[in-house]
Amino acid sequence: MLTKILEIRNIAIDTYRKARYIINPIVKFIIALLVFSNLNTAIGFDERFAKTSIVLVLSLISAVTPGGVMVFFAMALTLLHVYNASMFLAILILLIFIVLYAALMRFSNGNAIVAVLIPLLAPLNLHFAVPIILGCVATPVAIMPCACGVAFYYLIDVIKNFSTVDIGEKLDVDILVEYYNELLDVIIGQKEMYIVIVVFALVILVVFFLRRLPFDYSFLISIGVGAVVNIIGLLVSSLKFDILLSAGTIIFMTLICALIAVAADFMKRVLDYTAIEHVQFEDDDFYYYVKAVPKIKISMTNHNIRVLSPGDDSSDDEGYPDDEDYVSAYSEQAPGYDLYNGYDDRDDRGYDDGYDDRGDKGYDGYEDGGYAGSEDGYYGDSDDYDREDDNMAMKYAMSDVEADYEEDFEDDTEFDDKT
Repeated sequence: MLTKILEIRNIAIDTYRKARYIINPIVKFIIALLVFSNLNTAIGFDERFAKTSIVLVLSLISAVTPGGVMVFFAMALTLLHVYNASMFLAILILLIFIVLYAALMRFSNGNAIVAVLIPLLAPLNLHFAVPIILGCVATPVAIMPCACGVAFYYLIDVIKNFSTVDIGEKLDVDILVEYYNELLDVIIGQKEMYIVIVVFALVILVVFFLRRLPFDYSFLISIGVGAVVNIIGLLVSSLKFDILLSAGTIIFMTLICALIAVAADFMKRVLDYTAIEHVQFEDDDFYYYVKAVPKIKISMTNHNIRVLSPGDDSSDDEGYPDDEDYVSAYSEQAPGYDLYNGYDDRDDRGYDDGYDDRGDKGYDGYEDGGYAGSEDGYYGDSDDYDREDDNMAMKYAMSDVEADYEEDFEDDTEFDDKT
């Protein structure tokens, strides 16, 4: 069973490597399509920017560009929707987005797409898998895009609540200041956002450092410990700061996300801990102790079974030769020789079951006390006798060749039957 799973894994990896230039844009296109559609559903204040054509164009551009471009389009689309609802809210959101995007581009290290994955997965509670996977494949710098994604998710709720606040047509500085103070208090008072950011940062750090330690199954253990840290951190924080979080949902979905992380790690590496090697060597400055854990590699099973027979015209150069190969080979040694009938159609120089039909120079048994066709009843002239000698020698030689061929033919047939 395990061998079959490893074969399927190898096929999937080989297929991805061959078609990654096609698969990657398709996956990014699907993610971008879901992100932009989710934004239009959550804060679709302006129907003009919620059109399918605009979403498709933005998704196509995001599919062939780095992840930071997708994040930029998501923020721009959010700002356009917010501006249609409240210009003053859009100004503050713009300042927040500038700070988040600058920090994201500075510390993303190729993981900018995480900033839009967390808001996309959070409604399904699958965002717990993001920090665990980042701890397995990234560095602690990934904390920054993860934090930006969490902030972006909770900021959407703030936008929903304050987009309906009416400041009034007449611009009053006091009202405007009060509006911004209330808005900042809500943003700063998002205790749940800070808790999730801190817990996700701890998960990334724990998984990252544990998987680097030199003990067996460090990757799997780090994933398990990361899941435990996520569960304990969220539950303890919810009790400490009086935040309403479902304990059952956190535990169950964290376990599901841990299994997703195990599957992702399985596709990345499979180690054979039964064949660990410890190597020691030195150079001019250091003495090294190296622990080498080999990766499991299996050879793919060849399911194309081909039965070769001497009469199979489809046999290649490495297979067994067929009848025509033998005939052509022996024909080169004895031109005119027919494999089954001897020297048929060789005119007056051939024979068939003896020297029949040899004309006046052959013989057909002992007729009238001598050899038929001879001039004096015996052998005829010396030239005929020499030719008969040559023919007899050729007959014996061809008999040996034919016997060798029949022996090879029987061996080939026996090999095919076994195959």
